[in-house]
Amino acid sequence: MLTQRELIGDHPKKAIFSKWLKCDDKPVTATKNHRSLDPLIKTNDPELVEWLGKKIFDHHHSAYRIQKLKENYAKLGYTLYAEQHRKLPQADKVKKGNCTEVLLTEYIQSCLDRQLIKVFKLRYNPNVDQAIKGDDTLMVDVQNDGKSDKVRVYLGESKFRSTPTKKVVETLAKSLSKDKKPLSYSFLVDDLGRSTDTLELANLLDSFMIDEIKKKGDLIYAGFLLSDSTTSAVTQTHLKCDNPHMVLITVGLDDPEELVTEAFKYAENLVKNPTLV
Repeated sequence: MLTQRELIGDHPKKAIFSKWLKCDDKPVTATKNHRSLDPLIKTNDPELVEWLGKKIFDHHHSAYRIQKLKENYAKLGYTLYAEQHRKLPQADKVKKGNCTEVLLTEYIQSCLDRQLIKVFKLRYNPNVDQAIKGDDTLMVDVQNDGKSDKVRVYLGESKFRSTPTKKVVETLAKSLSKDKKPLSYSFLVDDLGRSTDTLELANLLDSFMIDEIKKKGDLIYAGFLLSDSTTSAVTQTHLKCDNPHMVLITVGLDDPEELVTEAFKYAENLVKNPTLV
């Protein structure tokens, strides 16, 4: 069985994850691969809230939209303008879901200590108060050994629960079973193909077949559960997955709702004051 380290790398040694969370990689079995993360600092720690608030803002706003917010900031009617082009959700359930997606994406990249190829799908949501269907997270890493290109794909599914349950653990395991394939790989390639700057990369990824990537063991599955302080124990008890390339990451906080609330407040303040970005 592959270890947590072999699938997604070591727990980050750099901020903010190294400051915020301590890591406990549980023993791997034929049906269980669990990385448990528990807090080292308070949920409302200013540095943590600022970091996550900025990440939430970035994941929801394109460079174009940020520039337009800055251009219109000093004009009369900015509040109405910002509302017309609102990218941040107001629905509580969507905030929680989006926050966990952002955390999963940032955590995987931090473990690998590299930026991965991805689509900021939250920027494309036509109805920001409804969750987008499809893969929660899809990231691609392209490496070259001097002879040929190798593609590794990271497929993620994330959940927020105020209280963890057997059902949510089973849902995550089922959604990342060994037969699951990414739904948005083609969307990622098409998005890259829209710009001349990334057209060559799009053509490269277009030449790879998901089935072949999976057959080589380069399709990695990562579940992510953000919940309360009992999350690790509940997950250890109920996690059963048939996928040897799947790891479930859990974050157990005393008050996970507070983190989401405070981080979105910070992100919303950046919309009100885009010159701070």
